[in-house]
Amino acid sequence: MSGIYEDYLQYLADLADVLDQMTEVTKVKNKAAKAGDLVAVEEMMKKEQVFSMTLRGMDQKRDKMLKEMGLEGVPLSKLAENYPPELFDQARKAAEHAAKRFEVFHRTSEAARVTMECALHDIERMMPENQPVPHRDKGEPPPRMKTDFRA
Repeated sequence: MSGIYEDYLQYLADLADVLDQMTEVTKVKNKAAKAGDLVAVEEMMKKEQVFSMTLRGMDQKRDKMLKEMGLEGVPLSKLAENYPPELFDQARKAAEHAAKRFEVFHRTSEAARVTMECALHDIERMMPENQPVPHRDKGEPPPRMKTDFRA
């Protein structure tokens, strides 16, 4: 019976590794966005898409394992309490490690999101339709709307 419990601990270690990789990709994307390197940003976004598919597969595996252990709906913070006593310490450490890795990823991801939003707002301000029109600033109609009555 402890086989599935140990497998789940390995799953948590694998998840923490994926979160670390995602954090690094997000850091690179954030630096690229700050530098205006759109090619690098796009490359990192492609990597994020691959991680997204990886996480979907991992979610399915997690759901199956939790169901097999009878721990569906148990939050990660309560995992160790529901583990066999001989694996309690390992479960607590694995859960804490995965939670910390997620928190680091979340903070890094949030910083990158803010950077990307700022960059998008800067781009929007540079768009021609968002630029002030000189003739409108003077309160005059555009040149094509003026008529020459000197005939």
